[in-house]
Amino acid sequence: MFQKTHIEKFLEINGVAPSAPDDQIKSVLLSAQWHKEDVEAAILVLRENPEDHVTRVDSLHKVFRTDERMKPETISALLGIEMDLSPKDLSTQKGQTQNFLSLQILFIILFSVLFAGGFLVASMYLLEMGPFHQTIV
Repeated sequence: MFQKTHIEKFLEINGVAPSAPDDQIKSVLLSAQWHKEDVEAAILVLRENPEDHVTRVDSLHKVFRTDERMKPETISALLGIEMDLSPKDLSTQKGQTQNFLSLQILFIILFSVLFAGGFLVASMYLLEMGPFHQTIV
């Protein structure tokens, strides 16, 4: 996720050399509203050996390959929006979706029965069967 060139350009834009002490880099990144985990990952990427990317792969694996739930702050930082969902809101939305889905299923069943009945009556009329049969006296 973090590329060394992007972090170096960001630091240069803010007037800090990539070889500056970690405390100075942390202060610049935190003032730019980066999360602490992202700051630590950026410093690891800056300080890693270019030929050996083990640290970078491990940190990405930890962030994106775990079964843990993401914190709302992390989601907000990745998406760039603030979101506040309460369990009450989620349960209400789920109930409304289920009601809408059951209404759709009921409509489909009713439409299918009416269409099949209309087709049956029309075919009986065209074939002169049932109540439309002409009897010879």
